[in-house]
Amino acid sequence: MKTKRKSGKKKHTGSIIVLIIIAGVIPAGIYLYNEQKVPSTNEQWNTSGPFAINRNQYKLGENVFMVVTGLKPSDAGQFEIIDPKGGIFSTVPFNGTMKSSFNYFFKPNTERVEKLCKPTDLVGNWTIIFQGVSYKAIPFEVVNDWISGSQAEIKPIDPC
Repeated sequence: MKTKRKSGKKKHTGSIIVLIIIAGVIPAGIYLYNEQKVPSTNEQWNTSGPFAINRNQYKLGENVFMVVTGLKPSDAGQFEIIDPKGGIFSTVPFNGTMKSSFNYFFKPNTERVEKLCKPTDLVGNWTIIFQGVSYKAIPFEVVNDWISGSQAEIKPIDPC
């Protein structure tokens, strides 16, 4: 009588291979998971009534995110984004009877306003002011530091 020892070896070999694969996949999965985590930056929201932007300071090439929640039906008007030179960069209407919440974002750039000709013209103190409601202005600053890869996006306008 012959015994089937080969099948036993195959079972053990297969189990060992599975364990080796699992031992490699688990650490790789943990590593990839940790790489995808965004580090917590203690964001301090800059608020005025139902309007809020996600930071007080931005780099060149960075989006400014505004979240509006809880507009009352009586809240109707517009907000203006004022650039460092005092010009109106953008105007956005709002009406609490139409929408009580919305999100808005913009990126300070040289394409929108002619007197902001160079990327360095974007550096300085910006303000979001409100018309038609009594909310205080929201100030923020754009600093002379670039987020990586954005130098190609914001170009000087010549002639200015």
